[in-house]
Amino acid sequence: MAAHTASRASYVGETKKLLRDGFGVYTYENQFFRYEGQWQRGKKHGHGKLLMKDGTFYEGLFANGEIQGHGYKYFATSGCKYTGQFERGELHGYGIMQYKDGTLFEGEWAHNRKQGYGVLKTGENSKYEGEFMGSMRHGDGTLIYDGVYKASNGDRYTGNWVMDQRQGQGHLICEDGTEYEGQWLNDMFHGEGKMVHASGIIYEGQWINGYPVEMATKLVIVTESLELTQGQTFSVKVECHNDLGEVIADQGRELLVSAGFKYYPTKEGSALFDMIEQVEEKPIATPFGYSIVPYPLTDHMNTDEEKEADGEKEEVSEVKVTPEQEIPVKTDDGDEEQEQVEEGEEKGEKEAVREEGEKNGNMSPTQEAMQDLVTVLEPTTEESAPTQRETTPLPPPVASQRTVNGACEWSCLQLAPPPPMYRPFLAMEEEAGMKKSKSKKPGQSKDKSLDKPDGKQSRKDLKEKTSTESNLDEKFARPGEYVIMVQDVTNPAFLRGPLPPAFMLIKLQKPKPKKKDPKPKWDTQKHIANMQRYSSMGH
Repeated sequence: MAAHTASRASYVGETKKLLRDGFGVYTYENQFFRYEGQWQRGKKHGHGKLLMKDGTFYEGLFANGEIQGHGYKYFATSGCKYTGQFERGELHGYGIMQYKDGTLFEGEWAHNRKQGYGVLKTGENSKYEGEFMGSMRHGDGTLIYDGVYKASNGDRYTGNWVMDQRQGQGHLICEDGTEYEGQWLNDMFHGEGKMVHASGIIYEGQWINGYPVEMATKLVIVTESLELTQGQTFSVKVECHNDLGEVIADQGRELLVSAGFKYYPTKEGSALFDMIEQVEEKPIATPFGYSIVPYPLTDHMNTDEEKEADGEKEEVSEVKVTPEQEIPVKTDDGDEEQEQVEEGEEKGEKEAVREEGEKNGNMSPTQEAMQDLVTVLEPTTEESAPTQRETTPLPPPVASQRTVNGACEWSCLQLAPPPPMYRPFLAMEEEAGMKKSKSKKPGQSKDKSLDKPDGKQSRKDLKEKTSTESNLDEKFARPGEYVIMVQDVTNPAFLRGPLPPAFMLIKLQKPKPKKKDPKPKWDTQKHIANMQRYSSMGH
């Protein structure tokens, strides 16, 4: 005889014709499920609550023993809460799902998956509104980003979706002002499209995997290296090229032209190291084998008319000199005496510097440089004394330009006068002075002409020449080799970042002296013929 196993299921409630009917509580045999609610003909029917041992529960409508209709379900494992329509125990129809991380979906469901139209909020400001299929965005929809996805906060995409990715025709509007309208593939720009970048760059054409088919990779200065004279203007033209050397018709890329001079690192122990405040500018590497530091470049130097107008204004506003401030007029004899006295003082200074060096043996480079300064640069007469002039502000720098069809051109460019205490020039002069001082013998003067009996006149000529060159260098850039640099300053940078800078050399020379017209040679025969003609006329 078979053994009878007692059922562990239990029911407490109303019955009708030996069937559960009315309100009752039923605990299933596996002890995992427990139902309390309405019954009809032995089946759950009407409003009830089904509890599970892990904490999950459903409360809502039942029909013929199945969860059917509107209800509320709490998922203990995931912490999600669903309120909406059910069919045969599945999420089906319109419903609202609230996830544990704060994500909220409100829309259509089919067999426990998002299907049809819905609104998915994944953040405080991030929201997708559109079509779903299989719980993925699929079809037409609009997504406002909130930093959860690839784009930045506030970006907005409206267009087609395929399997949760942007695909097909779409329009992206970014918070920074960038706009793209065109084709998409696998969540990237792909196909025909137009982008208006926040920096001002405009590209319209074919895209592949998120980037333009025709994209510039470098800047090329088409102007060849120049040899100029001081004060001469020049032009610079630059083009955007790809790796094949083809011109790319970039529209709106912002470029800036600037100049630089060779960087001379300050050596410890030099006069510059002790005198100049250490405000180091970061050197810029060039393809010419040395680095550079910025040098002023302008396209707005004063014209001759402006300079004349400025000169007239200065004359009008000239301060009157009182009789007490007037310099007494000297006679020729007084001039010679004064010049001799000042010359003697100058010689005394030279001898003092030389004697100090001789006491310590050979003169140091610094002492020799001081001697050179006393010999050549220090004025000996009032006529040659430099007048103090006000520090004139540097001219305005060159403004940046936007590319048109992949090109930019600046005209009327000019290297400005050097700023006060321009470090590369000071370092270069100090280095040159050190070399000359080392090459001289102790006690030997810098200029042999100064040791001649008529050295006074030679010194004067040298000072006049030095003064002329100094005035020219103050008015224009000094002769030498300069570097022109064109940089991509597009902000924000376009896609792959700024293009590498382009460089060009400029060699600046002193202007050639103007040749004087030669005097006509004396023609004796022509002179005799003219005299005879004059006599034949009866004079």
